[in-house]
This record gives sequence, C-alpha cells and structure tokens, in this order.
Amino acid sequence: MLAQQASGHSDPRMFGQAGAAAATPAAVASEVQLPPGVAGQELSLFTLAESQAGSQASTVKTYGLVVPNAQAMLDVNLIVSGQVKDVHVRVGDSVRKGQPIISIFNPEFITTQRGHLEFLKNEEKLQALREEGRLPNYLKDAKENLRWWGMNDRQISDLIEHGKVVDHITLDAPADGFVTALFVQPGSVVNAGDRTMKQFVVVGKAVARMVSAQAAPWVEGYVYPDQRALLRPGLPVRVGLADGRQLERHITQVLPIVDPNTQRARFLVDLGRAPVGLAMGQAVDLSLRLDARTGVWVPRQAVLGQAVRPVVYVKIAPGRYRRTPVAVLDESTELLRVDGVEAGAKVVVAGKMMLEGFHRISTGAGGAADTHHHDH
Repeated sequence: MLAQQASGHSDPRMFGQAGAAAATPAAVASEVQLPPGVAGQELSLFTLAESQAGSQASTVKTYGLVVPNAQAMLDVNLIVSGQVKDVHVRVGDSVRKGQPIISIFNPEFITTQRGHLEFLKNEEKLQALREEGRLPNYLKDAKENLRWWGMNDRQISDLIEHGKVVDHITLDAPADGFVTALFVQPGSVVNAGDRTMKQFVVVGKAVARMVSAQAAPWVEGYVYPDQRALLRPGLPVRVGLADGRQLERHITQVLPIVDPNTQRARFLVDLGRAPVGLAMGQAVDLSLRLDARTGVWVPRQAVLGQAVRPVVYVKIAPGRYRRTPVAVLDESTELLRVDGVEAGAKVVVAGKMMLEGFHRISTGAGGAADTHHHDH
C-alpha cells in the first residue's frame, strides 16, 4: 500500500486551464512528520525535485471551433417585396456563382412583364414614339426596369422575342462559396421596403447569407475571462486537427466582449490556406504560447491539486515535510509557476498522497468535501 501511495502524483490536467487555482489560497502551512516505521524507508518512498527561479514560456491549452471568415460574408439581398416560392439550398451547402438561392413571387413583377408585351404589340404607340425620336430611349429604359426586377438578358430576350413571362424572381449566389444562414422559408412574406425607380432609392432585405469560397476560414478560440489579459494579436497558436496534423498560426483578433452564453473570452485565428476537409463547426485543439514569465517554477507532479487549494510538500529535514499552500500562476509543458514556494526548495514529486494521508490523520481532516484531491 505504501508503494502505491508513494507513486501517486497529481493530475496535470487540473492545471490545463489557469482558473480558480490562481487565487491566493486561504489555508496556512503546516508540518507533517513521518512515523518511525516509515521514516526508515523515506529514500525509497519519496522522490524530490528542486524548485527553480527563472523565465519559462508558458502555455495555455484550450479548444476552438472552425467558423466562417466574417470579413468575407456576403448577403443575398431582395430589393422587391414578395412571397418566397422556393428555397433551393440549405445551410452548409456549397454553391457556385449564379446558382439559384431563393425564388420570390410578386404579382407586380408579372404585371410589369405583361405590360411591356402589350406595349410592344401596340403599333400606334410605337409609331408615335418613333416620330418623336424617343423610342430607342424608351425601350432601353424598359429593359433596365426589367433588369432591376432581377431578370437577366436571356430572360429579357425570351420575353421580347417569344413572349415568355417569368413567373418568379430568382436570387442567385453572388460568388462561389457556401451558405451560412437562411432567413426565410417557403411561404414567407418578405417586405423589402420602399422603392423609387426614378431616384433609385431602395431599401433591401437580406434573405440569405454566405461566405466566399476564396476566403480562408477562421478558428474561434475560447479561454476563461481572467485569461483574456494574457492574449494579444500576433501571439503564437498551435492548432491541432483531428487527424493529428498541427498548424502553426497566430492570433488575428482578440474579441472585446465575453460571450454571455458560454462565459468565455474569445479570440480569432486566421487559418490562411486551410487543410482540405476542414468543416465549419469542427472542433480543434489549441495551444497558446504566452510570453515568457519570470518566477518560481516547480514540476507539475509536485502540486497536489485540491479543487481551489493546491499545495506543495517541501522537505525541511529528514522525516519532516512542510505542507505549503500555493497559488498556480502560469504553466508550461512540464512546469507550473507558483506563489508560496522559494527557489531551491526540495519539493516532493512522488509520495505526496502518503504525506497528505499523514496530514489528515494528524489533523482529523478525514474525507472533508473541501479537501478533495485529484491524484492518480
């Protein structure tokens, strides 16, 4: 049993996010003395390391989600009111430029086309405009009006030459990309606002949103609010993909507001030329390499993680150890920066649980809920 306890060590995942453990501990240091029967085995039961003073490049490990590049967002706008007839795409679909997104029915649109056909059949009006020299301009304005409604040149030619009326307005994708949001569904009535053709005053309505395929996606990363002060644009970030690949990138932007739903501070990483197969909403591992911090560092295994009261056992004499509360301030891959231990102290990295057991027995702490440990 002693050998099993001696090999125990604190769970390094306890400090994967610097959070509650960074608070100054309320507990006070106390001494633990080994019983006579154990003191003789001290060298075989405990492993020590020396705390170090200096600078370490600390890291914060967290996660993020692949999100669209907000600077490449495109709205598909409707400038005439109407009822949605068909929605031809779904959120997440890849689309090509000119591909139909949404079809709208508007009775006035059909009336406009039929009115133009009736005009073209009225030879008396056409002749009057010819004699006045205004026919070319009138026909040109009529075509511009039809284009404003959303008709393309082929549809206008079919209308004029073959009398083919288009029964709905189709909104096409403005660029290659993929759909990120749809704001309407079949049957929705859309009010696009007032319009005045003569003055070209138009109040449009976005019915869909997409992001250009030419823009690289971003990663939105998340940290605890009290870690936001550690972030800055340009900070190195390692992005870990599900297939094991690693991307070396930098923080592009630190968002100023904590997300009210997740209670996390957020930052954005521009992936640049992203790997093939990376999907929107995909989760990725992030490792932030913070600026080097100076202080006293101890091995991760030296810190016994107790919820919000981490402690370190420091050897002060043969058979005697000081149970020392610490505050965890920073972390690197192998070390933790702590407040409460002096440089050069001999800290226990294996055998802490045995010392903690002796401490509980001597103080009568037992299995109190507020001294829960995270040890293997």
